[in-house]
Amino acid sequence: MFWISNILGLAVAWYFTDLQSPSMVEGIICPILIAVFIFSMFRQLYIAAKSSTAAPNTKAQSNDGGAYLVNPSVDKHKHDGDSDISQSFGGDSGGSDAGGM
Repeated sequence: MFWISNILGLAVAWYFTDLQSPSMVEGIICPILIAVFIFSMFRQLYIAAKSSTAAPNTKAQSNDGGAYLVNPSVDKHKHDGDSDISQSFGGDSGGSDAGGM
């Protein structure tokens, strides 16, 4: 999505740029937007190149939900039939009639 929005923004800014126009938008703002879009694309390419050449142990490991980081007491490998399911979903899921009648 980053590339689509930047390329479209660059194309629109390029289309409306007229350096000799008395209009502030066409003469000043559009050339500035072109520079911003080009700078952000080069920055993204630099970050991608830098991360691809990084050491293998500095890359992110596979992420399996991150539930352990949020609540380490809940075992993320439990199945739905386990008794600890009410803690995972924040309490009683209904079904019991604790009311008066």
